[in-house]
Amino acid sequence: MHQRTLGLWTRDPEPEILPTCAALGIGFVPFSPLGKGFLTGTVDASTSFPAGDMRTGMPRFTTQNRAANRVLVDQIATLAHARHATPGQVALAWLLAQHPSIVPIPGTRRTARIDENAAATQLPLSADELADLGELAQRVGVQGNRYNEDQMSLVDK
Repeated sequence: MHQRTLGLWTRDPEPEILPTCAALGIGFVPFSPLGKGFLTGTVDASTSFPAGDMRTGMPRFTTQNRAANRVLVDQIATLAHARHATPGQVALAWLLAQHPSIVPIPGTRRTARIDENAAATQLPLSADELADLGELAQRVGVQGNRYNEDQMSLVDK
């Protein structure tokens, strides 16, 4: 089974997978569209992860990469503030606007986050905002692989 993620900082499925899904009328269900919490703005270089948290072994979540990738989240947060939304809602609204067959799985451990995530469906973003967000990761860069080397070798297998 191919597990695919898609979001503002992981765009791998776009060139081949999404057009194929669209052509075949197949939905796409990306997991972790909020970057394992990073795109919510609640994770930064000072965040301590509990023992056993999977993010401790992921290159994007090293202290150095969290600090570097904060530039991405800060820009999302600026738009979120202007739209009276949260960074997570902006990230989800962008993803939902990409194609009607995209149905993300924004995992959470908190009931309040379910309502917050669902509200992203009511956050309209302008064409300019969507384009700017779409170019954001390329413009500012994303530091670190999604997974460690062993896990990356299993992607698309």
